[in-house]
Amino acid sequence: MNECTQCGTCCRKGGPALHNQDLPLLKEKDGIDLTDIVTLRKGELAYDQPQGQVLPLAEEILKIKGAGGEWICSFLAQSSNVCRIYKKRPLECQKLFCGDPEPLLEVYSKERLSRKDVLPEGHPVLELIEEHDRKCDPVKMAEIAASAIENWDESEGLKSDLREMLIFDSTIRELVMEKAGLPEESMDFFFGRPMSILIKGYGIIATPSGKSFSLRKL
Repeated sequence: MNECTQCGTCCRKGGPALHNQDLPLLKEKDGIDLTDIVTLRKGELAYDQPQGQVLPLAEEILKIKGAGGEWICSFLAQSSNVCRIYKKRPLECQKLFCGDPEPLLEVYSKERLSRKDVLPEGHPVLELIEEHDRKCDPVKMAEIAASAIENWDESEGLKSDLREMLIFDSTIRELVMEKAGLPEESMDFFFGRPMSILIKGYGIIATPSGKSFSLRKL
C-alpha cells in the first residue's frame, strides 16, 4: 500500500486550490482564514499541475497562499515538513499523493470555490470586487500588454491604459483597508494578486512613481 512519507515535496510545489467541500474549513474558528487565501482570477497566468505548464485560467480559483514570496504552502512548517492544519487540510491535500496522481486529478477541476461562494450575499465588498474585475480584467490587461510590447516606443496610449489599471487596482486596495478596516493580508483574497505582479508575466515591470506607475520592458 502506498503511504505518504511526509517529505514535503508536494507542499513545496504550491498550496491547494479550494473546493466546495472545503467551505466549512473557512467557517471554523481555527480553520482557514481569508488572510490565508489568494484569489487567482479568470484569465490570469497560473501553473497547471496536471499539464505541467503555465496557462491562462479558465475560471476563478482560490488557493492557499505561498510563503516567503514563493508558492510553498504557507501551512507547511518547512523545518519539519509538518502540515500545521493536517487534521483539517483541504480536499486536494487529502487526495494528493505523489506516487499516484489519479485521485487528485479526479477532483482537480471540479466544484472549485470562488469569492462569491465564500462571501455572503450583500457583503459590502462584493460590488467593489465586480467593479475591480471590470476595470482590472486580466484578459484585457494581457491583450494590452502584448500590443504594447510589440511596439514599445510607439505605444504610449496603451501604456496609459495599463497605468490606469494599475492605479485603480492600488487605489481600491488602499480604500478598502482604510474605510472597512480590513487587514492588508486579506486584499489578495478580495482583489487577487496586485496588477503590478500580474503584469510581470507579460514582460513589463511596473514601479510606483508618485500617484502613478512607471513602466519598462523586462
